[in-house]
Amino acid sequence: MMKKSMPTLLKVTLAAALLAAASPALLLPQATVHAETESDWFEIKLAPLKIQIGDQLLDVPGGKSAEGDTYVGLAFLSKQLGLTTAWDEATKTVTVSSPNKKMSMHNQDTKYSLDGREFYKTLPPVIVDGTTYLPLRLLLEQMGYQIGYNDESHVVTITKIQENELTLTNKSESKKITDNQEITINYPQIEGWANSAASAKINAFIQSEIEKYKDAANKGLSKNGNEYPYSFDVNYQITYNQKHKLSLYFEVYSFTGGAHGSTTRDSHTFDLDTGNELSLQQLTSNNANYKTIINETIKKQIKEQDYALIEPFESIRDDQGFYLKDDTVVVYFGQYEYAPYVLGILEFPIPLSAFAAAK
Repeated sequence: MMKKSMPTLLKVTLAAALLAAASPALLLPQATVHAETESDWFEIKLAPLKIQIGDQLLDVPGGKSAEGDTYVGLAFLSKQLGLTTAWDEATKTVTVSSPNKKMSMHNQDTKYSLDGREFYKTLPPVIVDGTTYLPLRLLLEQMGYQIGYNDESHVVTITKIQENELTLTNKSESKKITDNQEITINYPQIEGWANSAASAKINAFIQSEIEKYKDAANKGLSKNGNEYPYSFDVNYQITYNQKHKLSLYFEVYSFTGGAHGSTTRDSHTFDLDTGNELSLQQLTSNNANYKTIINETIKKQIKEQDYALIEPFESIRDDQGFYLKDDTVVVYFGQYEYAPYVLGILEFPIPLSAFAAAK
């Protein structure tokens, strides 16, 4: 099961992956309509959306998946948000562009491309009766928007984020050893930031991390031997790019044979004024009780989600993985750390306001 087979793997594990999603689903009234495509493995139910953009409350064509993930009609993006959209009939490609970002995707395909970098998500675009519907949260968060939802009014809010004035350029390296052995590494580099010394420091740090991944990939390949399948894929997500801070995580997918591969995650949050990596305590207003606040919130969310854990959760580690997203810090745990494989990487968002209020 090489990397090129990942869409199939995602289809099989879709329901499990959605259980582990950190953000609440956007639930809407539903009317049953199924996608009609050559391979309609993923279905949505059409339902009108109420979307708030500034002082405008709009009724927008949309839908939702069986798990409650919100979809929006492609035309909305160009008419109301000013994004540029395009459909290439020859390649069956949907493209959504802003002044500094370009994202492309295909119907019923979980592989996306953002500024030339390919990555996989559990939710695909879906065509229903000739109209393309896109996963709202997934798409707009990648394009620099914040998505909210009011449970009482059932209104989706969309706010344009004021991102840092910099460009994140994707760097990619790939090595194909045999037909079933491949190493692929993607990583970002900062360009155009006013504090060039700070951005150079961050770029150098990222490059040093990439060298570690390369060493791990080559060691794994040597250990696995030429006759066995081997895949080592490094990709990343930018989760926060605001207020002179940059937060991201690398995900490393490796497959050496067997029923499935494994995924590990490494996150980093940087101060763009100094180039330094920030600690969890620094991000939580240097609150002396930050661990207690996080532990209590995680235990509450575990109970609410009714997670079946391998062992009880007591406390985060000193080197706990985390990243920034919107107005929260997201704490996460690796595969098998507390939960079985089917639940994937568990994520727990904690509002940053909780730390300031408790000081």
